[in-house]
Amino acid sequence: MTKLAELQLLMQRAIASRSVAASGLVAAPPVGNADDRIAIYRHAYVERLTEFLLHDYEKLRAYLGFVRFSEMAGRYISAHPSDQPNARWFSRHLPEFLKSSPHYRRHPEIAELALLERAINDAFDGPDHPIVTMAQLAIIAPEDFPAATFLIAPTVHRFSVWTNVASLWSSLKCGETPPPSEDFAVPSEILVWRQGVGSRFRIVGAEEAMAIDKARDGLSFSLICETIAMYGDADTAGLRAATYLRGWIEAEIIAAVQLPGVEEK
Repeated sequence: MTKLAELQLLMQRAIASRSVAASGLVAAPPVGNADDRIAIYRHAYVERLTEFLLHDYEKLRAYLGFVRFSEMAGRYISAHPSDQPNARWFSRHLPEFLKSSPHYRRHPEIAELALLERAINDAFDGPDHPIVTMAQLAIIAPEDFPAATFLIAPTVHRFSVWTNVASLWSSLKCGETPPPSEDFAVPSEILVWRQGVGSRFRIVGAEEAMAIDKARDGLSFSLICETIAMYGDADTAGLRAATYLRGWIEAEIIAAVQLPGVEEK
């Protein structure tokens, strides 16, 4: 490593971490001292990373307010210094940080709001994928359909929340004052996906959430029906499964239908 590269690395570490001595790396300015100059770089570093967080978590910023959001950003930056050349990924640890941080874990809606925003951003930025249509589904022979499996699009995210975060997000999106936060005794299931050129989300029932998870795990349509039968009336399990499948196709979250020994359709 060249001396210049070594100095650049030391300077980078000094700016990102206050625990790294840096006064010997820069010349003293006309006014003040070397530590003052380093402080300017550190301030600019924090400000820039805070801008990235503001861009990725607009609803969280609206919920917390600028001052509290900036305080949170400073804590996050200290805990998770930038480690990726692509700024898009700097904020990726924020939901987990908020969930575990002693400053925020008594307000779980904050971490869940960040979790929902991250999923929406990830769905939007996710890779392009094929879309299965009802016309493609219709050409499968009825006797073959029970063995069919379904490839869930990579832009689909599903998770559980224990607060009214969906209501909070919707209010913030409309510029309205969000309702008071609520903690649920039973979790709500959230589905996030990309449809067309935009991200969407909705609350799904426990049965549909399970069906999506089973489809993602590669279970066949018949096995998904058997699992659904345990949630309610066994006689209508097949109809409920077919209704879910139609909704998924219309929402563009099925990327492929696979049959044993047959190429993807």
